[in-house]
Amino acid sequence: MTECAPLILASASARRKEILEAHGHSFVIIPSDANESLPDGADLTPEETTIYLAEQKAQAVLSSLKPEDWPRGCTILAVDTIVYKDRIIGKPVDEADALSILRTLRNSAHQVISGVCILKTECRCGTHNTECRGGNLPLVRLLETAETIKFADTTTVRFGDYTDDDILTYIRENPPYDKSGSYAIQSSWGRHVIYVAGDIENVIGLPYPKIAPYIKNFEL
Repeated sequence: MTECAPLILASASARRKEILEAHGHSFVIIPSDANESLPDGADLTPEETTIYLAEQKAQAVLSSLKPEDWPRGCTILAVDTIVYKDRIIGKPVDEADALSILRTLRNSAHQVISGVCILKTECRCGTHNTECRGGNLPLVRLLETAETIKFADTTTVRFGDYTDDDILTYIRENPPYDKSGSYAIQSSWGRHVIYVAGDIENVIGLPYPKIAPYIKNFEL
């Protein structure tokens, strides 16, 4: 493996893991426990929303790390993905919600938007007291952000026609409760896709071509 600070994927998503592995990357998985709600009164675009949530995930993982475990620092990759059609469509809460979402997407186009936050960190010597001016506090190791990279990527997907029975058969055979928009494009539901404009890996879970330049050294 290339000598570099380790790469951390801040997600338990099997799909994101598979995409990184398929492109030959070595990484550690540390799922984020970030609060995925927006600030009160926030007036964000769908792209800004995904970037904000991705940054919350990355920061939550960073705050959970012990500096002594990452002496060379690390790079944290966090992603948040939404489906957008007139409104932000999240993960379905139950069968009725999944049915309603896929009805909404029928015979129309929608956007899959992924926000990305990449934190490149360094382990430095410092004190727990940032106001210290050389007192008696001992030096400790601190994991600090050296660079923050944030962006969003959008893919447009158009579905054709299908029946409510098609939806119910699909969601009962492929429970979609961990998927924004209630579907996985790489599953049998893909037969209802008329066209994809943009990166299909973004729809699956990770806008890899845009992420790749920032993690190109993390290879097996």
